[in-house]
Amino acid sequence: MDINTFIEKTAGSWFSQRTTYNINKEAVDNSKANLNINLLEQNSDQAKAIYQQNDINPENNIIITSYWDNSPDWGKPKKTGNSTMIIHHQDNDLKNGKIWRLVDNKHVLEGQYTIADDDSLTLTITADNQYVEERIWFANDNLRMRNTVVKSKNQVIETSFYSEIKKIKVEESKS
Repeated sequence: MDINTFIEKTAGSWFSQRTTYNINKEAVDNSKANLNINLLEQNSDQAKAIYQQNDINPENNIIITSYWDNSPDWGKPKKTGNSTMIIHHQDNDLKNGKIWRLVDNKHVLEGQYTIADDDSLTLTITADNQYVEERIWFANDNLRMRNTVVKSKNQVIETSFYSEIKKIKVEESKS
């Protein structure tokens, strides 16, 4: 699998369940969310604005936007958010490349991606003495899993596991 195929499989609406372990606080958090992942057209006004604002060359890039709306456990506040990621590949290598993640559309985190022989995608970002690694893989076309490890000063401070089920549109039958 290459990055183009991986991202095409990722686009759509997902139901996500997450468990996060905060090592320092010895705390566990669970949540559910609706997650929408969309591909931006390369020549869209939004894509052009992202390239200009962040001084990124538009060639060989894929832009994905994610929107989430969580359903928290009882007593926890509801949260919504969004994220934009630019994935850059070379013409001759669709399994390794650069990523830029726009945080709150204010600043950019830069990292790398790799697609392994088992067709999993690993994203890594290092910023402000923190290292984040996220591995994403498909059990099948409609079931995706992710795990994230966050390190600070070479010590794991947080880890998360996600299971995500793709929402499939069911067409009504015409009687």
